[in-house]
Amino acid sequence: MSTEEKEIFLQMQQNIHLILEMLQTSHEPNNGYKIVLFLVPIFGIVFGSTLLCLIFYFWHRQRMELIKTGLYKPFRFDFRAYSFFLGLLLTFTGLTLAIVFIMVLGNSLAMLGGLIPLAIGLSLLTFYKLRT
Repeated sequence: MSTEEKEIFLQMQQNIHLILEMLQTSHEPNNGYKIVLFLVPIFGIVFGSTLLCLIFYFWHRQRMELIKTGLYKPFRFDFRAYSFFLGLLLTFTGLTLAIVFIMVLGNSLAMLGGLIPLAIGLSLLTFYKLRT
């Protein structure tokens, strides 16, 4: 562990200690809710990440067992249809955003928020049209 990492770790430890001290020494009558507000996001992130990892792990194991038994059928991804639908979505979203930004803010750099998705959508639609 480098010296910078040690300093950051010690600073985090001091901050946690100060938060715990502040929670323990405050004299408000209903102070228990603050501890819950600090702990709920932590447990949510930890358990959510664990659940997500388990889902992917068992999905992988299921695929491996299907391959071993010879029952696995590979999924064929239709890139042409994907580019068509994504192109339509981005084109109309970008067109709408560009019109709204022009009406609200006038001729400014905010137009790029609509023109960039519009250009990407048009390029995807061009790809759909040119690919046989």
